[in-house]
Amino acid sequence: MKLFLSIFFSGLLGILVFFGPIGIYILCAIIVGVIFRSFVLLNDLHNEVVPVGSRDSVKEVYEKYLKEKEERS
Repeated sequence: MKLFLSIFFSGLLGILVFFGPIGIYILCAIIVGVIFRSFVLLNDLHNEVVPVGSRDSVKEVYEKYLKEKEERS
């Protein structure tokens, strides 16, 4: 069912291109809106999965490496 709706929706968007500049403008606005909404949802997902005060082990190891490098110099 989702596949059918995707095919139908993409067909409608393809028809918009034939309406000239107005259709292309509407099509671009829809695409930019979907991309923007996807980034917002991805950011929300990232905030849920990675807490604000979490420990970043990669950053700690990198800082330790820099500290040891300074000591050797």
